[in-house]
Amino acid sequence: DRSYVVISNHQSMYDIFVIYGWLTLDLKWVMKKELRKVPGIGMGCEKVGHIFIDRRNHAQASKAINDALERLGDGIGILFFPEGTRSRDGRLLPFKKGAFHFAVQNQMDIVPVTVHGTWEAWPPGSWITYRSHAECVIHHPISVAGLNRSDVDDLRDRVRNVITGTYEVLRSDAAG
Repeated sequence: DRSYVVISNHQSMYDIFVIYGWLTLDLKWVMKKELRKVPGIGMGCEKVGHIFIDRRNHAQASKAINDALERLGDGIGILFFPEGTRSRDGRLLPFKKGAFHFAVQNQMDIVPVTVHGTWEAWPPGSWITYRSHAECVIHHPISVAGLNRSDVDDLRDRVRNVITGTYEVLRSDAAG
């Protein structure tokens, strides 16, 4: 009956399948508006309530997410990939602030998610999938109660550290 902001690293298009397979929330994915034009995917995502945003227009992005939240009600997860794009080499990219501003503004706790092994399963730029062992770690929620705009950078760094720390452990376990 609670809604959360779900924050995950983004290694591959396969991340989406792994996250949906393991997270029990009704997830609505925040995606760049350009994906609406992809045949089949765009229309399908729109029909199930995923949220398209213009990453260059912060007011539009915030309105689109808030409108979706009102329409969908409680018990959902708003899924963000704060790296903004998939990793090209398997390493984590810097996190953008939008998801954290949204969480603080709406006082929605954050559920960090670490995904590993999906880059090897479906590398960016490839239309071929490969056999791989994917892992998904769903971390304990991080409270945003009482936080405000001035706390966004620290919150972003805290969540990124949780995801990065787990990702590095999974990478070293897979290598050794």
